[in-house]
Amino acid sequence: MPRMTGSQLIKRYRAGDRDFTGADLRGASLQAANLNSTILDWANLHAANLYGADLQGASLRGADLSRADLRRADLRAVCLDYADLTEARFTSEQLALAASMQNAVIPERTGGNEENENDLEGAYLVGANLDGRDLRNLTLRGADLRGARLRKARLHRSDLQQADLQEADLREADLRRAQLAGANLPWARLGRANLCRADLTKANLRGADLFLANLKEANLRKANLRRADLRGADLRGANLRNVDQRRANLRLGTDLEDADMRGARLGSAKLAEANLSGVDLRRAKLGGTMLREVNLTGADLRGAKITARQLAQARSLADARLPEGIEKV
Repeated sequence: MPRMTGSQLIKRYRAGDRDFTGADLRGASLQAANLNSTILDWANLHAANLYGADLQGASLRGADLSRADLRRADLRAVCLDYADLTEARFTSEQLALAASMQNAVIPERTGGNEENENDLEGAYLVGANLDGRDLRNLTLRGADLRGARLRKARLHRSDLQQADLQEADLREADLRRAQLAGANLPWARLGRANLCRADLTKANLRGADLFLANLKEANLRKANLRRADLRGADLRGANLRNVDQRRANLRLGTDLEDADMRGARLGSAKLAEANLSGVDLRRAKLGGTMLREVNLTGADLRGAKITARQLAQARSLADARLPEGIEKV
């Protein structure tokens, strides 16, 4: 499509035209223009001036909005699927009003000086590409991030409470001290992610990949880790009280030293060669769990549901406190 100026587009819009799919509007001046419900799919709006424009209900699917000025533009119910917003100027508050941002390319920091520029609470970001982005201290509470790409993203201290991260890719992400209480993370990929001191209270991590993840001193109380892959993970000092780890994989030297696992459900979990020294396993349920070569030095197993036959598989029971009626072999 031939290159179009801002005034030409506005003239056609006023004449009733709404479909500008693929339009070349590079650098166009559309400041404060009324573009309500306009179709600008795959349009080239690189460096366009859309300051204060009314884009409510517009479709900008696949549009090139790199370096565009979207400050104060009305983005309510806008479709930004696959749009490129690299170096665009807008606020997080504006993005939160968009209808969809699936697989959109979003800049590391949004512009503007609005008070809530770091607030993306409830935003729709299904499939968004946020790999390597700086999202530290951002509020993403309740956001829909299903299938989002967040590999190596910086989410230190970010608020992701109640967020939906089902099947999201968070491999090698920095989630230190992140707030993930009640987050939905089934089948999420968190291999080598840093979750040190993160709050994962009541989080759903069913089937999640946490291979070699750092969960040191993380709060996982009442979390669902059923069938999760925790091979080689660092869980030293973690709060795993009343956690569901049935059929979870904790082999290959998973380190649980000094973790609080009171009341944990570990039925049929794979614990071969794991380090459980100093672990508090009071009232834990370990029915069907294999303890081959597990280090239980100094562990507290009082009230745990476990058999003498299982304990005989352990590498060490030195200084361990066993359930009543079970003697050390």
